[in-house]
Amino acid sequence: MIQATGLTSARRRNHAPAIDDLTFEAPPRRVTALLGGPGAGKTSALRLLLQLDRGHGSAFFRGRPLHRIRRPAREIGVLLDDVPGHPGRTVRGHLRMLGAAAGVPAARADVVLDVVGLTDLADERLGDLALGMERRLGIATALLGDPHALVLDEPARGLSVRETDWLNGLLRGFADQGGAVLITTEDAEGVARVADRVLTLEEGRLVADQAVDEFVRTRLRPRVVVRSPLAGRLAAVLEEEAHTAREAAEAERRAERAAAAEAAARAQAEEAAAEGEAKAGIKLMAKSRFGGLGRAKGKAEAEGETVPAGVSASEADAEPATVAVPVPVPVPGSGSAAPASAVALEADPEAEEEAVADPFSVVRDDETRISVYGLPSASVGEAAYRHGIVVHRLVEESADLGPATPAGARARDPEASSPRVLHRLRLPGPAWPMRYELRRATGVRSGWLIGAAALAISLLASVLLAREGGAGELHRLTGWPADLPLPPIAIAAGLLGALAFGDEFRYPALAPARDAVPQQIGLLVAKFVVCAVGATLLSLGAIVLDSAALLLLVGGNAVPLPSDWPVLMASVFGLTIGCSWAGLLAAGVFRSTALGLATLLAVPLLAVPVVRRAMDEPSLHSLVGLPHRLRAVALDRPPSMLNRGVAAVLRLAGQPVGQALMLSVAVLLFAYALTGLRGRRARQ
Repeated sequence: MIQATGLTSARRRNHAPAIDDLTFEAPPRRVTALLGGPGAGKTSALRLLLQLDRGHGSAFFRGRPLHRIRRPAREIGVLLDDVPGHPGRTVRGHLRMLGAAAGVPAARADVVLDVVGLTDLADERLGDLALGMERRLGIATALLGDPHALVLDEPARGLSVRETDWLNGLLRGFADQGGAVLITTEDAEGVARVADRVLTLEEGRLVADQAVDEFVRTRLRPRVVVRSPLAGRLAAVLEEEAHTAREAAEAERRAERAAAAEAAARAQAEEAAAEGEAKAGIKLMAKSRFGGLGRAKGKAEAEGETVPAGVSASEADAEPATVAVPVPVPVPGSGSAAPASAVALEADPEAEEEAVADPFSVVRDDETRISVYGLPSASVGEAAYRHGIVVHRLVEESADLGPATPAGARARDPEASSPRVLHRLRLPGPAWPMRYELRRATGVRSGWLIGAAALAISLLASVLLAREGGAGELHRLTGWPADLPLPPIAIAAGLLGALAFGDEFRYPALAPARDAVPQQIGLLVAKFVVCAVGATLLSLGAIVLDSAALLLLVGGNAVPLPSDWPVLMASVFGLTIGCSWAGLLAAGVFRSTALGLATLLAVPLLAVPVVRRAMDEPSLHSLVGLPHRLRAVALDRPPSMLNRGVAAVLRLAGQPVGQALMLSVAVLLFAYALTGLRGRRARQ
């Protein structure tokens, strides 16, 4: 169940809100469609529903707000815009990575690929997929976590007619299993094939909430869909015959109007003649009445009698009464007795235009398919037969689909095969952020290329520094020229750390139903661990390769290992790990890989001089010498691996670069925590 109440976009100055007081429900076992043209606010409504945009109102998924759902991928399957994945990642690797975050086994990826028909493209990279295949992958991503609801934005965009029929069957099957489906679309005719309820949006407002049967009866026109290799010729034939029939009907209407006008004129003449005869009869009757009255009065006066007042002429007259002739009453405002229909058409010309309007039209869908409006299927088939046009398929799609069966099952293409229904997971396990991060880091070639390039640069710089002489052990073993602020392996480790969060924001594939990168402790710890392991392996590889190259190309004297070589090794490891963590946190704070790497490079360029200047202050001498004193105390004891490790850490902490790096990591960690809390408060 999806419930939205009063969704309203944040108002902008001099602009109306994209969504204004939108309230609706998407119940389980039903497919609900948001219908509207471009700019109607469909995508904005979904982003408000998923708390991706700022606004007002409330949204509940099975009675819980989204920020209360611990793992949204297990509750809501989302598809917005394009598939948010790295273009260099394979289809199977992308799904397995997301499956690890959702807590589903890796085999689930192959299952959903089979359901959406992408098994043959499992090893293709995301950047090489066509638009239709990309939409299928997006649907597979939405189904991966076994959600209870689907929220899909234009899921049929880029799909063919047969693929759209397949998608309609898939959504019907998901709804029949008890799920709630909410989709957006611009196709008013296509929505009747799959939806149970249609919500019409205009300018961000809900203007209609209709069941699909009512929507079809009131909003759609019946049509006949014809598939033929000569569809264009059939369309021309139908249009020519309709034009001929229209001209014949127009001529017949003109003849009927002329006949009606002649009859009206004849009736008017007859009424005028009858009216003249009636006037003559009235005059004759009046004359006789007044004459009789005079005679009666004269006789009464002669006899000495008086005629009472108010006595009519017929009562006073002794002669027989005269019968009056009835007079016809003409129609007000007209001198003729025209028929009611003619009067109505004459009084309202627009009604006449509507009465003769022709609903016939032919729409050419593609080279082999046309849609005919205003003709029954029998007429279309007869026209094709008379002109010798082969028809492969002729289907009449009635406006009233009837209340017996679901709309999607009634209008589905009979030739389309029914899709497989995805069975629900019995008991999904917990999320595996470590597995997710390992798949994310190793699933694309960019990380491997960065590491290989850093090792090659370090090897070349190490050989050149050894031949020139004058460089210390740390610079020769790590290939650290004086012109670089950090060793190449440290810069590479920082770049890999920045990519760990930068790719999450650039390709927000983890959970589009929430923020681009959810602020989860488990995910952050996994990124710290994977970045530390990667930096350690990178440092170890650089030291081994550089030492081997120096021994082979320069000679044994080029690698004079000091007595405290474990401390030197620990310093290299600590430097690269600190750089990777600094890049990771900076990218998480600034939401950009480039800004994360820039922050890392600013540490030796800006922070180290500040630390050195602070170390020259007399008040900080005691604090600066603390690591050296602690190391001296530790070295007075019998040597052990623990003591050597502590000494290495203290030695690194005593260097300006180490102190600046630790300070930067602490500041970035604090800033990252603040941004996470602020984002969580904004979502709530």
